[in-house]
Amino acid sequence: MNTAEQVFGEAMRVPRYSRHVAEPKAPIKLDGTTTLKKLEALWAKKVETIRETVKSAKGTSYQRRLRRDAATLYAEVHSHPMTAAALRDDWERHKREILSWAERVLTHFEARMPQGVEWVAVLHVDEAQVHLHILAVNAEDPKLDANKLHAGKRAAAEVRASREVPSAIVSLPRPAPRPLPPRPRKRALGKRPKTIARNKEHNAARLEAWRSDCRTVRADNAAALARWEDANRAHLKAARKLRGEVPEMVAYRAAMRQFQDNYHRAVGEHCGLLRDGPRKARLTTKQHAARKAIAEQMRVQSAELDRRTLEFAQKQAALREVIAALAEGRAEIFRGDVVMEDMPASLKELGEKKEDWMIQAVLDLLVRAGEAGVGALQLSRDDEIDGPGMG
Repeated sequence: MNTAEQVFGEAMRVPRYSRHVAEPKAPIKLDGTTTLKKLEALWAKKVETIRETVKSAKGTSYQRRLRRDAATLYAEVHSHPMTAAALRDDWERHKREILSWAERVLTHFEARMPQGVEWVAVLHVDEAQVHLHILAVNAEDPKLDANKLHAGKRAAAEVRASREVPSAIVSLPRPAPRPLPPRPRKRALGKRPKTIARNKEHNAARLEAWRSDCRTVRADNAAALARWEDANRAHLKAARKLRGEVPEMVAYRAAMRQFQDNYHRAVGEHCGLLRDGPRKARLTTKQHAARKAIAEQMRVQSAELDRRTLEFAQKQAALREVIAALAEGRAEIFRGDVVMEDMPASLKELGEKKEDWMIQAVLDLLVRAGEAGVGALQLSRDDEIDGPGMG
């Protein structure tokens, strides 16, 4: 199991935690509420200051620091089908696809996180596949409990809290081991040679008898423990069969399946990824290849839609800039066209797409309004039609 320090270090490409990377490169920050270094400092400060109240076996309570194995850092790693080498070789060509994928991943992440979570996402392009890391701290939780950010563990905890009787099966009472006999005290050797020899022989015999008794006790304890393990194994097996599936595990698996379904709809299918592999879907190699081809076609279509959406948004922003320039006198209508010193490039060459037609229609409307006077495009009022004294 990796420690939080290792997770932070690997994400930041600290040398001692990045030995699996041939040529480590600095991570690219994508988004988040903070930076990697600030998040690590926040985590370290909170872990150091948090104290939890614990009850002892005698019924008294005391405070202690968080357990060393407490889950205090939440992390996700998302991989893209594109190789890092392909992205590095032609960044300008592929960056839109990668950034669009990252935006989908982070939008999905933010939607399922509670309030008060501090997080950061970074992109790595120095391993085989393009991938990103998301690190998060449940900052408002008293124990920084990262399990509350995990869909499956959160569902299991909710089921566990709602049950009056714990679903865990209690083992049979473990046999208490017999204590070893006390070590015999040595008899004083004396001063006469015969007495010394006799007492040495006596002490050696008593010591050997004690060791033999210890071996017997240890063997009896081991046999009793083995009998208990066999009986307890049979007891647990029968109890599990009687109990059926663990409700917490049922909730965990259901939550994770739902998470994977949602993630595939939000992210995976836009990258040409299938929800299931060929074995789970019971497909032949040809059937699986056909599905992959369809998924790739959907990915291309999705990427094209993303590109057109971005271009249309850029043209809309440029159009707003032209309107603002006309209102402020930085542009004018001349010979059926808008004349502006720094005309946005996205408006200079409009194509035959529907989005371009919409933009061109608004530009034509602006030109007509400028040539005829803005009032010419406004509806006439009743008093202008009748006029005073005309009634």
